[in-house]
Amino acid sequence: MGNPLLGDDLGHCDGLFKLRKLFCKDRMKVLFVMVKEDFIDPMNIELLSALAKREGHETFLNVLEHNNLREEVKAIRPDVVAYSAKTGESNVMYKANKWIKSELGDRVCAVMGGPHATFNHSRMRLYEEDLRFEGEASLPIEDTQLDVLAVGEADETWPWLLRNLAKGESIHEIPNTVTRKNRRLDGKVTLKDRTNYLDDLPFLDREMVYEKTRLKTFGMRSFMASRGCPFICTYCFNVKFNQIYRGKGKTINRYSVNRMLTELEDMVRRHPTQFIKFYDDVFTFRTDEWLEDFAEQYPRRIGLPFHCLTRADLVRRDPQIIDCLKKAGIKSISMSIESGNAFIREHILKRGMSEEDIKIAFDLCHKNNINTFSNTILAIPAPIVPYPDASDFEPKAQALLDHLEGYFKVNLGTTRQDFPRGQALSTSKRKELVDRLQVMGLRHRALDYDIDSVDCNVDNRVVFGEFPELHPYPGTPVTQYTIDIGAFDGDFEKLHQNYQTESPFLCYTEEEKLQQLNLSLLALVLLVFPSWRNFTLRHLIHRKWTKAYFAMYFVAKAYLIGFKIYPMRYSFRHILRTVKESFFTELLKHSRDEGERFYEKKVNLSAPSSEVLGGPWQS
Repeated sequence: MGNPLLGDDLGHCDGLFKLRKLFCKDRMKVLFVMVKEDFIDPMNIELLSALAKREGHETFLNVLEHNNLREEVKAIRPDVVAYSAKTGESNVMYKANKWIKSELGDRVCAVMGGPHATFNHSRMRLYEEDLRFEGEASLPIEDTQLDVLAVGEADETWPWLLRNLAKGESIHEIPNTVTRKNRRLDGKVTLKDRTNYLDDLPFLDREMVYEKTRLKTFGMRSFMASRGCPFICTYCFNVKFNQIYRGKGKTINRYSVNRMLTELEDMVRRHPTQFIKFYDDVFTFRTDEWLEDFAEQYPRRIGLPFHCLTRADLVRRDPQIIDCLKKAGIKSISMSIESGNAFIREHILKRGMSEEDIKIAFDLCHKNNINTFSNTILAIPAPIVPYPDASDFEPKAQALLDHLEGYFKVNLGTTRQDFPRGQALSTSKRKELVDRLQVMGLRHRALDYDIDSVDCNVDNRVVFGEFPELHPYPGTPVTQYTIDIGAFDGDFEKLHQNYQTESPFLCYTEEEKLQQLNLSLLALVLLVFPSWRNFTLRHLIHRKWTKAYFAMYFVAKAYLIGFKIYPMRYSFRHILRTVKESFFTELLKHSRDEGERFYEKKVNLSAPSSEVLGGPWQS
């Protein structure tokens, strides 16, 4: 029989006897690895640890930025190393895993799940695997040194994998996994049905995480009351996720109110808690029995202020949502705008909401004294309208009309008849065509689209907002769009682990990237000081003063987050420590170079900066 980890090829393992000797044990040691600390619970790791403990295994956590991976791996001698990765941070985890495999080889099983493995598994080369694409040499292949990739939901797959490893049995027949032996040439993966009954899941293992991170003393706890989102926003992986799970269970699954509150009661009893953030994609879709029950029970059983996410169009359609959340004790709410430009919002992001939806929903929150938080994406590649006096106006305008009809399937109505192909246009006709395109939301400059978005936030009196630049991630329709128009080459390995650095798109000049990056920082400042709008757009965003703008952004964010969105009480000493920690967290998010230089200085790394992208793991 072959090695269940490596298939029929025994490689440098001594066969099944050695494997059973290594893994045939009732109690395995499972080491979870994450890149850096945050102020949000890593609920994926907390759930996987709880599932592993329910199987009788021992779990550990290493945080790469603590710079003690080598010491902990040598002390723990894990049987399984597990990673949950987003695109970008996966690169850092690969580097860590290569060292672990070089030290432990077949004595450890390395597993990665999460969005990156789910949507990019066909490009991820496993341990000692000969992976290549016939006729697709241009596709980059990621060398991971992993043994198993977990695809999709892992609630049942993960315990199954641990059971088979512990017994020394084959893992290749387990659904939701990619191994050397079960990989299919067409890239498809056998998936189990979605988990439809969340109440059966164990409570999150917060203790393992809190003992190794600042979350132990941080007063905000995170929880997800549900899973799934039915909307088709193109920047989100849920579109592809729903496609691969079509016919395999419900899209939306919720904890019962009683089960959820029972876990929250246990959490509050065990850990000092001042505030709860519900991290669901959409906490509530309508005023239903679940929401009404939550509004009745939460104040009695938990009674802490909370934050949740919903959509502006849902609130406009059912204003009673706000009444129920207000009754439950909500303090702040997220309703993402994503783009203030109508063309981008509808044709590129497919948000399915109008400016009126946004206005009415935010007005309703203001009337109920609920502070608002909105995410808005900048630097989204979009069609550019030529200026009327451009010498090549006609060919550019016709190419734009062809693009609108062919790619976006826009119904141009009588525009084609009024502006026939191949005919020179008078100045007045050029201006008329430009006016029609601008009514649709099309703009002359890339920056104009971003200005529309910032203005939308300011006009709707958004209390706090984030303005990241679009980054392409595997499995999202908007990524395919950027590849189709030549703005992105499809190489995900070169992306930074965070999406708040400068734009990765080829369609922007360096000057445009500077303006976008500056505006992504200054937009939050404009929410506090809207009268600065014209001066900022005319002068500040063009300057190479990004570090100063980051400082302004950080001060505004610290104030708004601390006093408006997630208000909590701390000692002065704790506040100083939190400000310091959050400053460097934000620095890493917004600047690849500055973040890496900070970590090198902090831990005196001898490795070159390219080896510590997103935080060190070397000792």
